[in-house]
Amino acid sequence: MEKRYGAPGPQNGLEKIGTKKWAVFYGFGKDSEDAETGYNWYQTYDHRPSLDEIKADIVAVIKAESDLKLRYGYKWNGMTVEYSEALKTDLTGMLVAIQGGMMQFPVEVNLGSQSDGTPQVYPFSSLEELGAVAAGIAAHRAQVSKEEWAAIQALGDMEEYSEIQ
Repeated sequence: MEKRYGAPGPQNGLEKIGTKKWAVFYGFGKDSEDAETGYNWYQTYDHRPSLDEIKADIVAVIKAESDLKLRYGYKWNGMTVEYSEALKTDLTGMLVAIQGGMMQFPVEVNLGSQSDGTPQVYPFSSLEELGAVAAGIAAHRAQVSKEEWAAIQALGDMEEYSEIQ
């Protein structure tokens, strides 16, 4: 699915747009909070899609958006923390090692890359600070997962997509 800009709000549904062409519209989003209009997700088909096909395409969009939000949606101390399983594992290992006396502060951690690709390194100087970012990442992951599940459940029986508009 692709973004189609200029939408005033959600326009969920299936629409016949040609003799052998159908379009599905789903959801609504904005690239910035102050934008007057936003976008809907849009997909065209050369056949009338089944509800299962439509749902699979919409779920794929929900999952892709969740992955993007998980990876780049957490801010800590004015920085975007780029989520990865490696970072999560490293932070957990550091917390255990510091508490066990095998590591000492300060500890420098790469929290992700800046837009130009430069590593965003932060020097942690306390257990509280390191624990705060680790707990924040865990809470962020839980929240993004909860939102993803809610969006998928909200699709329900796909009633909006069963009738051609």
